[in-house]
Amino acid sequence: MRRVLFIAVAALLASVHARAQQTTQPASETTSGTGGLACFEDLGTPEYPKKALQENVDGSVWTWTQVSPQGTIDNIETQVVSAWGQGEKLLTPPVEKAIRAAKIKSECAGKKVSLVFRYQLHGEVTPSPKVTSKTEAPNVMDIESQPAAKTEVSSNRAPAIP
Repeated sequence: MRRVLFIAVAALLASVHARAQQTTQPASETTSGTGGLACFEDLGTPEYPKKALQENVDGSVWTWTQVSPQGTIDNIETQVVSAWGQGEKLLTPPVEKAIRAAKIKSECAGKKVSLVFRYQLHGEVTPSPKVTSKTEAPNVMDIESQPAAKTEVSSNRAPAIP
C-alpha cells in the first residue's frame, strides 16, 4: 500500500513540475519583482479548514491566477498535490477565497501570477490548534498547524430497541 501511495505522489509531483514548466512566464515578468506574492497588496492567509485539521489532511495548492488588464482576477487555475483523497476538495476553496479577496497591484495587470500554498501539519493532536503562516519569496505561502482532535458527532437517531 505504501508503495502505491509513493508512486501516486511521485506521479502527481512530476505532473505539477511539468505543468509549472509549461506555464513559466518570460524572465522579464518573473524576475522584475512583479510576480508571485509581490503582485498582491493584501493577500490574507487562507483558512486551514477544520475538517482538514481533524482528518490530518495536508498538501500543496498550486495556483495560476490570470489578472485582467484592469487588474481584476479573471481566472484561477489550481492543482493540488496531496496524499489524501479529500485534499483538493478541502484545501482549494479557502485558497481561491483568499486570492479573490486580495487586491492586485497595478503593475501585474494582464499577467498570469503563480503562487503555491503549502498546508502542513506538525506535532500532536490538540483540541485547539493554532494556525500560523509565513511567506517565502517569490511565491510560496506556508500554512502550518497541529492536527485537531476530532469532535464527537451526536446522533439524532433513537437507540435501537432489542
